[in-house]
Amino acid sequence: MTVSNIQLELIVKAKKYLQENFNKDINVDSSGNCFLCAWGISPGYAKLKLWHEGFKSIFKILKIICKDIISISNLHNYYLVNKSEINAKYEKLIVTWGFKNRFLPDGSYNDRYFKINSKDTENSLWFLINFDEKLPEKINKNIIILTKKNVRSKYNFLYLLKNITKKIISSKFSPKKFFHKAASSTEFSNIVCNNLMNFVKTDTKAIIMPYECQPFQNKIFKTCKKINKKIKTIGYVHAFPVGLPTNYISRDGAPEKLIINGHDQYYCFKEYLNWNNNQLKILPSTRFTKNFENMHGIIYLPLFINSPELVIKSLQNLILNNVDSNFSNLVIKNHPLTENSEEHLKLIKKINNLLENNKKISSEKKSDSKFSIFIGSTSSPIEALERGVKVIHICDDPVFQRYSNTLWPSIKAKKIDENTFEYELLKKGNLIQLGNNSKIFQEEYFN
Repeated sequence: MTVSNIQLELIVKAKKYLQENFNKDINVDSSGNCFLCAWGISPGYAKLKLWHEGFKSIFKILKIICKDIISISNLHNYYLVNKSEINAKYEKLIVTWGFKNRFLPDGSYNDRYFKINSKDTENSLWFLINFDEKLPEKINKNIIILTKKNVRSKYNFLYLLKNITKKIISSKFSPKKFFHKAASSTEFSNIVCNNLMNFVKTDTKAIIMPYECQPFQNKIFKTCKKINKKIKTIGYVHAFPVGLPTNYISRDGAPEKLIINGHDQYYCFKEYLNWNNNQLKILPSTRFTKNFENMHGIIYLPLFINSPELVIKSLQNLILNNVDSNFSNLVIKNHPLTENSEEHLKLIKKINNLLENNKKISSEKKSDSKFSIFIGSTSSPIEALERGVKVIHICDDPVFQRYSNTLWPSIKAKKIDENTFEYELLKKGNLIQLGNNSKIFQEEYFN
């Protein structure tokens, strides 16, 4: 079977799995096992692997599940910052990821996804899920931050024991229901939702968030609708989906409006992922704008790396076999969330050594800085295509990562080897409509 046929088969299995569990009263909105994510190591990823590879990967799958359950012990120390300052009623809620470097000296927050400042959103409360341990010195009164306490012990196994015991009882000793509840992403959804619901009122008009169909996001939308059916629930697909977009299959807890940025996304979501016309709305991107951004001559690393050895081997084959391109001037760009990742730093060192060893060979070739190399599960190749970059994609798991013309009609993929592909954009603007209007969030996204 071709990669695209296998992807379609996995999508069909995923939709059937979600529907069957919904019919059995499983919490498909917040279950970690139902977050069928092809780009991150999780129980849902393990489920996809089991469908694709069968029981030959059973030990790897069991390791993922056990590690995920243990990681619940790392969720014991979340708390709210700036809660006491919230003394006004807000009509709208914006839930997004928080980064310390996005705060300005005046205490306002510049969001990287919606490209808007918190002080420019009238009658809106910002709920930030913090990525950084350090907090800004000043925080505006319309901002709440959910963050972790800086404690000596990263893991709290008493918390884990109590949590697992509660889940066994609430599952009525059903193993199936227990494993749908005993996932770190499910527990995280409980933490986020329980903290946020203190600020959702019966007269709240709308809630919006950058959306990846994560368990906490679906649970928030579902719970908001229980408080008030008239609350507008809005999700924004802020990054182009990966090659196998099973995490985006519509389910219980999905937002009533999903903002996407291109006709290919509309086609894929409607034809394959169970979304309907009334839910989908195509708008220019707020995150990716027409302003010039250099994406040439770069090797982009992903958030997760499955096989560093395969990446190095594929990159080496690419350099040795491509007689027309000069690789000597390529620079490596790490993922912004893995700056201190030992695994990523080791891979960067190996790639730099590879480039250095081939510098003499590369320097004899003609200079060509108009291409970039993208590794693993990442949506960056799509942005690069829209910006006129020649894209080479090294996939350490092609079925989960490679883009195909079947799901994304505006992409033409050329196979270089079993793990390396070159993409061509067939129609500009169909993948991502780059934005150019700073007011589009207020005028179109949040209305």
